[in-house]
Amino acid sequence: MRKYALSRGAAVPALACAALGLLLAAQCTVARADDTALHARSIVANRCAACHGIDGNGTAEMYPRLAGQYPQYLYKQLVQFKGGPGIRPLRQNATMQAMVVDLSDADMKALAQYYAAQPPSQGKSMHAELVEAGKSIYTHGGAGGAPACISCHRETGGGIAPDFPRITGQHETYVSEQLQAWKSGKRGGKGKLMSLIVPLLSDDEIAAVSAYVASLGQ
Repeated sequence: MRKYALSRGAAVPALACAALGLLLAAQCTVARADDTALHARSIVANRCAACHGIDGNGTAEMYPRLAGQYPQYLYKQLVQFKGGPGIRPLRQNATMQAMVVDLSDADMKALAQYYAAQPPSQGKSMHAELVEAGKSIYTHGGAGGAPACISCHRETGGGIAPDFPRITGQHETYVSEQLQAWKSGKRGGKGKLMSLIVPLLSDDEIAAVSAYVASLGQ
């Protein structure tokens, strides 16, 4: 009985030490996360905010809104802008390539997490007269056989993680320019889904669906 009491007494400090160890580990994890977020915010302030806004809700129509986007998707885009040793960047943009050229993999992941965590603001279409036509294309597809956007980007533009991005309220000009880039082959490549779909849209359909995308969430 006495031996059992001693063993039991010895177990208390051991359990306390284990609990303390778990608490310290949790605090270290939180501290690392805080450090990563601060590092990402510093990069954003010095490089990204001028075009995308400090909170990812930049107002310039030619640059995308990044707030609330899937982090995996954002990271993938940064990798595609950067390329690698002997690997040609899949997305060609001189400004973005200059911004990402010296970013580490950890930097790009931190930036993706940072912008994904920002609450998105409401977008707005610049061409309200095109919204209804755009809704028809988005929901039912184009006259030339383009499938409905809703199948991948969902009814409210929320997309499907990680490959189909959130497009709710995205800038109209940016959407139009990206669709035209897919159509002309400047973006994407052989066999890419959007490279197969967008050439089936007319320029008028691209303008209309871009206006509708910008209005989503209103």
